[in-house]
Amino acid sequence: MLFVGWVLRRLLAEAERIFYDPAAVQAELRALEEELAAGRLDGEEFDRREDALLDRLEEARRRSPPG
Repeated sequence: MLFVGWVLRRLLAEAERIFYDPAAVQAELRALEEELAAGRLDGEEFDRREDALLDRLEEARRRSPPG
């Protein structure tokens, strides 16, 4: 049972590392801007998704070590 807990903690840590990777979030922001420019998103949807990505980016920067 301890092994299962360890595996779950490792999976969660890796998922959070990927989710909060600043480079990945910035790439998602660029892709979002391309979708808006191509007309695949309206302004309201763009704003909603951009806000969520900017929140993630802020959290990513908060989590990263200073330096």
